[in-house]
Amino acid sequence: GGAYCASAFGCGPFQLLNFTGTQRDVATLAHESGHGVHNMLSYEQGILQFHPPLTLAETASIFGEMIVFRDLLDKAPSPEDRLAMLMSKIDDIVNSVVRQCSFDYFEQQVHEGRAAGQLAPQDFCQMWEKCCADYYGPEGEVFDSYADVSHLWTYVSHFHNVPFYVYSYAFADLVVGSLYGVYQKSTDGFEEKLLDLLRAGGTKDFVTALAPFGLDPSDPDFWTQALEAHLGGLLTEAEELSKELGYLA
Repeated sequence: GGAYCASAFGCGPFQLLNFTGTQRDVATLAHESGHGVHNMLSYEQGILQFHPPLTLAETASIFGEMIVFRDLLDKAPSPEDRLAMLMSKIDDIVNSVVRQCSFDYFEQQVHEGRAAGQLAPQDFCQMWEKCCADYYGPEGEVFDSYADVSHLWTYVSHFHNVPFYVYSYAFADLVVGSLYGVYQKSTDGFEEKLLDLLRAGGTKDFVTALAPFGLDPSDPDFWTQALEAHLGGLLTEAEELSKELGYLA
């Protein structure tokens, strides 16, 4: 596992991917290719404004994942395989939204702690354990044990390279849920609108970028509806299929 897409203005993009032929590797390739397409389309904005804002930085990548997932889901060889794919995707969404929000919360604790004084490595570990418990509940609720998790914060390179970048994964996952909901209702003109959003790079703010799709992220209900559109439909489909297969009464 593991991959990234790197780009400098007018050069690249370049992808490095540990591809072993698994379904997850295909999804990762779609994700990183989305970044590559986003970069190439936005180069026309010039070196100062080609890079998208954090609110949209993961939109192309996660949308690419969703397109490939839906295509593979339609080609699932059996109902059991289809259910397995649905459950894996649901796990990915929970991972992107809940886990990345917990990462962001951890960063907040660290920066606030550092502003108040010196921090020792053990302070980081305690903050990490607190974030795990705050977001996933006590041991036994989601995870059987939190043993040996205290140092896991050290492997998240985003904390060191791009502080507070992690929230963009959760942000984009929900935005893509809304965009895909619009796409499912009507494909007319959708492709060109999406390409325009990607071409804009850093020249449009988040609200302006989504306006052509009829979406208003300033609406308090936007995020609730986004979560329902993105995760709710998959959960419903998985539950119905589980009943058909006799896994649920």
